[in-house]
Amino acid sequence: MTAAGSDGNQVNLSRVLERWTGSAQPHLARDVFGIAAVLDEQGSLRRALTDPAHSDDQRVALAWRIFEGHTSREACEVLEALVRQRWSGEGGLADGLEAAGVLLAGSAAENRAGAQGLDNVVDDVLFAQALLDSDAELQRAFTDARASNEAKLRLLDRIAPSLSEEGRLLVEQAVTNPRGASPQRLLGTFADHLAAQRDRWIARVVTPVELDQNQVERLCSSLGRIYGRDLKVVTDLNRSLVGGLRITVGDEVIDGSVATRLNELQLKLGA
Repeated sequence: MTAAGSDGNQVNLSRVLERWTGSAQPHLARDVFGIAAVLDEQGSLRRALTDPAHSDDQRVALAWRIFEGHTSREACEVLEALVRQRWSGEGGLADGLEAAGVLLAGSAAENRAGAQGLDNVVDDVLFAQALLDSDAELQRAFTDARASNEAKLRLLDRIAPSLSEEGRLLVEQAVTNPRGASPQRLLGTFADHLAAQRDRWIARVVTPVELDQNQVERLCSSLGRIYGRDLKVVTDLNRSLVGGLRITVGDEVIDGSVATRLNELQLKLGA
């Protein structure tokens, strides 16, 4: 998953947050969303934490001084990691925190139930989006400035009582703090983030020759050992391909630039 960084560059949140994703729990995503909400409300703090005139260490020290003791230590560590990135505009950090919250919620579902857990969260988010898209009265109820967050959450309980913990967290975020967007539009953005995260479970293999079932199974086994999880392999025949297999898992491409891995896989396929 990426978020917009400075000068048009992209911040790879999956890599920035890999220290936390393997053990993430829903409470960490909630805490990170909470920090984003504070930055949305406090313009001077938002500017101070993204001011390039201050060093990374100065901005990090300020972040810890403001948030330590008011949220979890893990959330402060996530904030530190993001403060050390370069963001486009003063709102970029809060946007990055929101995207990080989605990634951490998805990771919590993965840690609990693997790819199926992540699929369930995607389904929850898309279900809530479709529900709002189809009902103008619900849209008005969730965007009514006079309605308290507590009232919105009670309504959410009535219309969607069976959401997973992580799915519920993301829908809560969309209806209580849409950050200037409509809740259904924000849910669509969340679904896009989660879909990109789901791609980490899919290996897209471009090959110049058709692979038989035994070769695909050996490829699955080899990739599973490399990535530490069972991957779904999707093959695409391209007879013009030179240099053997090209494999994409999430945002990582295995090709001639990582010859050792590729050679190992090709040797196993030919065994």
